[in-house]
Amino acid sequence: MYHIDIITLFPDTVGDVLSESILGRAQERDFLRIETHQLRDYTVNKQKQVDDYPYGGGRGAVLQADPLFRCWEHICAQAGERPRTIFLSPCGKTFTQADAKRLAWEHDHLILVCGHYEGVDQRFIDECVDEEISLGDFVLTGGEIAAMAVADAVSRLVPGVLSDPECFENESHWDGLLEYPQYSRPEVWHGRAVPPELLTGDHAKVEQWRRKQSLLRTWQRRPDLYERLDLSSKEDQKLLAELERELNRPVLPRPVECRPAAAADIPAIQAIIAQARGWMDDNGIDQWNENYPIEEDFLGDMARGECYVLTCAGQVGAVFTLYARPEESYAAITDGKWSADEPYASIHRCAVGAAYRGSGLAGEMAAAWEELGRRMGLGWLRVDTHKKNKAMVGLLRKCGFQYRGNVLVDAPPPHDPRRVAYEKRLKLR
Repeated sequence: MYHIDIITLFPDTVGDVLSESILGRAQERDFLRIETHQLRDYTVNKQKQVDDYPYGGGRGAVLQADPLFRCWEHICAQAGERPRTIFLSPCGKTFTQADAKRLAWEHDHLILVCGHYEGVDQRFIDECVDEEISLGDFVLTGGEIAAMAVADAVSRLVPGVLSDPECFENESHWDGLLEYPQYSRPEVWHGRAVPPELLTGDHAKVEQWRRKQSLLRTWQRRPDLYERLDLSSKEDQKLLAELERELNRPVLPRPVECRPAAAADIPAIQAIIAQARGWMDDNGIDQWNENYPIEEDFLGDMARGECYVLTCAGQVGAVFTLYARPEESYAAITDGKWSADEPYASIHRCAVGAAYRGSGLAGEMAAAWEELGRRMGLGWLRVDTHKKNKAMVGLLRKCGFQYRGNVLVDAPPPHDPRRVAYEKRLKLR
C-alpha cells in the first residue's frame, strides 16, 4: 500500500478532496492511504499557536520549527522509517510528470508539508525536508492546493489506482508530448464535427492522427518540450512532413455553404473548370477534354436541379453535380461489382477552385454529397474518376469510399474512357 501523510492547518478540507472519486475508491481497496495531520495538535502552546513573528522584522508570521518537527517525528515513528519528506514551496523545483513518476515508483511513503503565512522556519527544512517542490512561478496563500495536486498526480500512478497503465501512458507529459484532443458523442455539436479519422474504425489511422495532433499541440503550445523530443523515426518524419503541408494550406474563408447553382454562377464555374482542366493536363490526367464539361452541361444540370456550388464567405469555390438517376455506364462495371442493387446518387463534374486547393474545401464538398444523399433518402453514393487522378482518389478513400471496379464513360477518341469506380454506404440519420 502506498502511503501519503500531509501536515496542514486545514486537514478536513484536504482530506475531503483526496477521499473522493478515483482516489477515494483506491483507498477503500487498500491500494492507497492518504492521511492528514492537524499541525496545531503538535504544539505545546495552550492557544494552539504554531506561528510567530520572523527574526529580522517584516510583515506576517512564520510557521515554527518545533510543532512541525513534532508532527513529522510522530509520522516517522508510526511508519517505523523516515518517509520521503517534501515541502511545498514557491522556492522549490517546478513539479513535472517525471517527478510524479519518480515519487510514485521510487518511494512508497511520502510526507507533504504545507507551508502557510510567510513561510516555514528554515531550520525545520534543513533538518527534515528532502526536497522542495513548487507548482510553478506563482505564490499561493498556503501549500494545501499544491499538496493536493502532488498527491493526486503521484497517487494515480500507483499500481491498482487506475484500471490500466494505458489510462496515464497516453496523457500529456508522459513521453514529453501534450495529449491529443478528445471527442465524444454527438458526432456533430453546434456545427462542429468530430474529425473523420476518428470515425473510420481503423485503429492504425486513429493512432496516427492522435500522434500527429500531439506533435502539433506540443509544437504550438510548448515549444520548450517540443525541442527536447526525439523525432528521428521514419514514422515521425512522415507525420511532420504532413503537418508542414497542412500548416501551409490556405485558410478556408467561412462560412462555407452548399446551395443549388444558378445561371449567375456560370462565370465562376467556368473559371473553376478551366483551372481543374489545366491541372489535369499538367499532371497527365486524360479525364476532361475541351468538349467536357462545358457550359451547356452545367446549364442542363441546373435545369434539372442537379448542380450545386459551395461558397466560401459568399464566393463560389467549388462545383459538383449530384443526381439520383441511374447512371448508364455504372451498369456495365467490370473487375468487380457494386455492393447492392439499391437506389443511389451519383456524383459528376466536381472541382475545387485553385485558390482553395489544400484548404479543406474538398472535404466540405464530400460532406455535402453525403448530406444531399441522405436528404434524398438514398443509401449509397457512387462516383468515378480517372485512375491517375490521385487527388480525387485520395479524397474518396479518406472520406470512406470503397473501390468497386472499373467502368467506361462516353469519351471521344483519342481520350481515355476508362475510370475507376467507388461507392460509399450512407448512414441515414
